[in-house]
Amino acid sequence: MSDSRLLYLNENSRKFAGFNKQSSPFIIIGIPMDITSSYRPGSRFAPNSIRDAAQYIEFYSIRTGIDMGDVGFNDVGDIILHPSSVEENLSRISSVINYFHENKKIIISIGGEHTISAGVIKGLQKEGLCIISFDAHLDLRDEYMGYKYDHACVMRRISEYGVKILEIGSRAISREELEYARRNGIAFFTPQQIRLLGVKEVARKIINSTQECKSLYISIDMDGLDPAYAPGVATPEPEGLDPTTLLDIINLIVDKRVVGFDIVEISPPYDISGITSVLGAKIIMETSASIYKAKLL
Repeated sequence: MSDSRLLYLNENSRKFAGFNKQSSPFIIIGIPMDITSSYRPGSRFAPNSIRDAAQYIEFYSIRTGIDMGDVGFNDVGDIILHPSSVEENLSRISSVINYFHENKKIIISIGGEHTISAGVIKGLQKEGLCIISFDAHLDLRDEYMGYKYDHACVMRRISEYGVKILEIGSRAISREELEYARRNGIAFFTPQQIRLLGVKEVARKIINSTQECKSLYISIDMDGLDPAYAPGVATPEPEGLDPTTLLDIINLIVDKRVVGFDIVEISPPYDISGITSVLGAKIIMETSASIYKAKLL
């Protein structure tokens, strides 16, 4: 791969579940950026932690009937990141993502803090792109501690790209973010609403809200899940989603328009038992199976 956009891509000897299947439609990219974490840093260690955990889970998805052992993944390694410049890193992320998107690959990005999603979305450069974000936080602040590229601002920056945003699992919200969401038509569902309405009704509302979208991207901040299921995250928040609810919603909403997804904000130093990395690996397996069934079968 000699394309200049891959200048900052470095092969990693650790592969997701040991996969290095170049013919797979799924590309795994590690993005170990952890610069603006405001509470529990360490998400830079997550790509390798999730890769290692993936070796010990089954590849067959009962939910979809897809065996991801047959489909496989092409783990191309990690993006080489600047130690302190988020803006430079977003540029590097955008270039690498753009290369694989142009080559018709379904991109799975493993962070890293949630800020990486801004670089991924920029790299996709898709007119009519919508993002469905599972997250405890709206991440719609204009700035945090004087900085516009903090992980608490990522959806605000993405909205400024002209991308439609839907947020699922929201429960930690500032007044500023709520006002911005209302002004800009950014819909969100709290865990309480999801429990009241049920998975199928929430999925129906998401599908109806994304009918005009030409392509879809799914971002999964692991703090969207309750800390009982995902304790090792950078910014845990009680009263979250359970894994089955998250995966059932994803399975119901994915279709042929999905161009990729990410897993972000796992912090292995706070994941003493390792179960958050295991859950992250499981979510990658199940989400990939849902996409494969909807998009490629």
